[in-house]
Amino acid sequence: MMPYERLNIPLARLRLNKENDRHGPLPSEPDCIAWMLEHLGDEIRNLATDIAERGLSPLDGMLALPDPNTKGDYIVWEGNRRITALKLLDNPDRCSDPKLRRKFAAIRGQAKVNIPRKIEFVVADSVEEADQWIELRHQGPQDGVGTLPWDAMQKSRHLQRLGKKGRYAFSHAVVDSILDKLDDDLKAKVTGKGFKISTLDRLLKNPEVRDFLGIASADGVPRRFLHESEVLKGLTKVLRDIADGMAVGKVYDAAKQREYINGFPPEHTPNQQREVKDSRPMVPPAQPPQVQSKPRGPRPSHQRKYLVPVGVQYSIKDTRLRAIFHELRDLELNDYRNAVSVLFRVFVELSIELYLDHNSVAYNDGDNLSKKAEKAAAHMDQQKWASKHELKGIKAAIASPHNPLSFNTFNAYVHNRHFHPTGPDLATAWDNVQSFLDILYAHLK
Repeated sequence: MMPYERLNIPLARLRLNKENDRHGPLPSEPDCIAWMLEHLGDEIRNLATDIAERGLSPLDGMLALPDPNTKGDYIVWEGNRRITALKLLDNPDRCSDPKLRRKFAAIRGQAKVNIPRKIEFVVADSVEEADQWIELRHQGPQDGVGTLPWDAMQKSRHLQRLGKKGRYAFSHAVVDSILDKLDDDLKAKVTGKGFKISTLDRLLKNPEVRDFLGIASADGVPRRFLHESEVLKGLTKVLRDIADGMAVGKVYDAAKQREYINGFPPEHTPNQQREVKDSRPMVPPAQPPQVQSKPRGPRPSHQRKYLVPVGVQYSIKDTRLRAIFHELRDLELNDYRNAVSVLFRVFVELSIELYLDHNSVAYNDGDNLSKKAEKAAAHMDQQKWASKHELKGIKAAIASPHNPLSFNTFNAYVHNRHFHPTGPDLATAWDNVQSFLDILYAHLK
């Protein structure tokens, strides 16, 4: 076997493979580009955008063969999508769709790096040699010889390490928080390749299942409201069932999930009476909650300096609400408690109205704050976006005039000149309403 040659080949001398296995035989390069845009249009456009922002990935090599018909030209054997994107950036007129043509022209015009005009390729000596490497790349692991793709758990772990939220980030965090409590056999299965994290995620997205297990979601951060030993009862059974090959069809929808948890034996059924006073973030033991988790759920803090706890971030598109939120983050409670109390009340009411409008939930202009909050909470419950524990604070505010978060108190912040809010009272009110706001803003993105 001859050594492989590496060449920097001009884009103009590269030809897309008309026999590419992705689409099968096509008559010409323009037909290859048309097929790519018809079947992979979004992917090609996103790839072009990434190339224009960061250049070609140095980790992904490309492979070519000399074109037997034209001296000096090369046929792309590996990298047809990337070369398609580069050809469209080089000349958007290669795209027949006017709208897409303008998009590729705009991507090129806003490029942050120089679009490559020469691309490094490994040049194979023959079709047979090229195909053996293509097979290793695209035919799966092949007992470790080929490319070994990450499973869903590994992809999620990678995103978490980068501080990003993967598709299964919540479930991954739940698993990591209890790994040290599992026996060695189960731990090996849960962390090994093939564990169906997607099945666990399907279960944990159901508020009824989370309630049963003693888990709440605070803006994507898992917290437990039951004693750890009770949470472990149910979670351990769920993990073992999945690890032992439970079919996803058994828990495919809410009805099947209810049937599944209702069938738990007593020794695996969490005792709902063993609630902890304040919900606890679920984090690995080596990472202290106060440093790692930056919890966003209810956390009573009568000593904090600002109304909004450190670590709470909402993506707020409404200009005025975003400005109010930033002011609430910056005003010190003890120095500006009157301003904070009024802004807090305004922020809650306008946030609820925004949520109702966004989700087409009808309300009247004359409805008071309590009525609007009741409609928003009912909608969250109906959509199964929140569990009963996550709505506990807002429902208490609706039901009881003596609750620290009661809307009578909220109204007094604005309308009663004899009412003097304190910093700790305001902090407690925020802690009680935060789970509701977390869910509200999670569904305004």
